[in-house]
Amino acid sequence: DPQTLEAFRLANQAMADQRVHSLYALSQRRGEKVALADFWQPKNHSWRPFQLAFMLLSIPAIKDPLHKDRVEPLQAYADLLWFPTGGGKTEAYLGVAAFTMFIRRLQGDLGGYDSSRGLSVIMRYTLRLLTLQQFQRATALICSMEVIRRKEASVGNIRLGGTPFTIGLWVGNKVTPGSTEESHSTIRDIRNPDKWDAGGTSPAQLTSCPRCGSEIDPKSHIEVDVNHLRTKIYCGDKKGRCEFSEGASAQEAHPGLPAVVVDEELYHRPPSMMIATVDKFAMMAWRGETRTLFSIADTE
Repeated sequence: DPQTLEAFRLANQAMADQRVHSLYALSQRRGEKVALADFWQPKNHSWRPFQLAFMLLSIPAIKDPLHKDRVEPLQAYADLLWFPTGGGKTEAYLGVAAFTMFIRRLQGDLGGYDSSRGLSVIMRYTLRLLTLQQFQRATALICSMEVIRRKEASVGNIRLGGTPFTIGLWVGNKVTPGSTEESHSTIRDIRNPDKWDAGGTSPAQLTSCPRCGSEIDPKSHIEVDVNHLRTKIYCGDKKGRCEFSEGASAQEAHPGLPAVVVDEELYHRPPSMMIATVDKFAMMAWRGETRTLFSIADTE
């Protein structure tokens, strides 16, 4: 149907944009003198056959909540597949994730629920180091999706909703802050090393912008608004060319990079996509706030 085709087109557009900007960002971090246009080549944003097949096989059940793969016991099972490192599996499931988030926005209300915001995709990992690596890659995709949403909204097209696409990092509190107040204290400590000793937990989980490669210095590019429960992580592009630098995004609904790394803020404004570790899921029975991640909330 047209809606599914449009979500697939948008997912392809976002994935191509993500791949090109990720390569560009890597070259910038290496100090190479190249332009973004140099990376817009078919080899840099083409699907491998198994990736495209994986997306096409996943689409029917994602699009239809009543599909047999979701409601019939004999069909609703999952396969565990082994795939070698570097084979392209991350792009395959990021493509499916992009489709899922786009189709939710295009479908609008589903069964009386507002699908224009809230959590759509959860990626769970067992190792925190791997989680942080995948967070960087997935954030690049969310940046591309948010750029698409903003461009449409700028010409009056609100089909993708008014709520920004965001990604959350939900890991142990030895890595990321549990509260905005704790996030504020950490940044204060980092900015005043002679007076304070920064602890192990920190909102500075991105060292460079996933979209353009500019350095993110927590002393300069992270701001914490305790009153509004928001930790803002800005791209460090000094010229304001990147869409997620402070100069370009200060007036957006979600200033800075569309990333949330503080538990309290995740519960207050559930992201579109969340990357988590197993230990956080084990704590769900003890933390009532986690119910908001599963749409059990009626106010922001």
